[in-house]
Amino acid sequence: MYNFFSPNETELRAVIGETLQHEDNVKSVQLIQTGWTNITMDVEGEIKNYIFRFPRNLFFAQMMIKDCAFCQFLHDKVSIPIPDMKLKQNKNRPFSVHTKIKGVSLLSQMENLSASEECAILKDLSVFLSQLHAIPLNTLQDEIKESLSDFLDNLAIVHKGDYNFAYHTPLREMEKEPLNLAIVHGDFHPGNVLINDGRVSGIIDFAFASISDKHADLGRFFGRSNPLLAGALIESYQNQTKTTCDLKKIHEVADVFKYVEYKYVQYMQAFHPEINIPLSVLQMAQEQQEQYMQTV
Repeated sequence: MYNFFSPNETELRAVIGETLQHEDNVKSVQLIQTGWTNITMDVEGEIKNYIFRFPRNLFFAQMMIKDCAFCQFLHDKVSIPIPDMKLKQNKNRPFSVHTKIKGVSLLSQMENLSASEECAILKDLSVFLSQLHAIPLNTLQDEIKESLSDFLDNLAIVHKGDYNFAYHTPLREMEKEPLNLAIVHGDFHPGNVLINDGRVSGIIDFAFASISDKHADLGRFFGRSNPLLAGALIESYQNQTKTTCDLKKIHEVADVFKYVEYKYVQYMQAFHPEINIPLSVLQMAQEQQEQYMQTV
């Protein structure tokens, strides 16, 4: 169906220049080393700054197409900015481009926030999640309507290694309760939250977006954040939605994603050693490996 791009910066720069030739002039192009599923380029133009993403394989291309479709679906339904993503093609190869949202990841700033900044950011995040989870399921287009557990099953197939699908069971069981189902971000963690001037400036990366139990987003955040910040988000979400969260479900989702991420890191190290995986993620994967080996 598709061919794919290689990390050839000369070729990628040419595609970027061709894409922007009638809109802007390229001043600089920088490879974002932490791009996992896509070769990601940070582009400075004379008028705007842009993010270009070039998928590494067919499944990652499908994820990118889904990401674009979800962003288009959500653009008028949530108050926090999300990427205005455009799907492009070059020689039958799909890629995406969007205007860069100003800000840095919450992950990079978690230890530097003042109390007032943390409070404002958590309020912004709880508002975003409450808006997302309140969107009627029947408004979601069929082509992007799937459960999060099904998506994770399909993602696991790409790993090309030994994979224990039983670790997805808790999430699949949660999704059998229709009253708790909602549209979820699916990969809601501090690395996908942008902040600027002490507020949330954007939410990115909707490739995992799916239908699941509403606790899926809180559990994902809990598993990739420090306990105090995650606990404060849960409390803020409860206040915003006037509901009580199930902490058991949150912990179960966090455990599901710990296994998913552990196998994901294994895949990336084996097939894409050029990717710069954050040290915190590598340490977490190592801890998970030791835990899983003890249970064998």
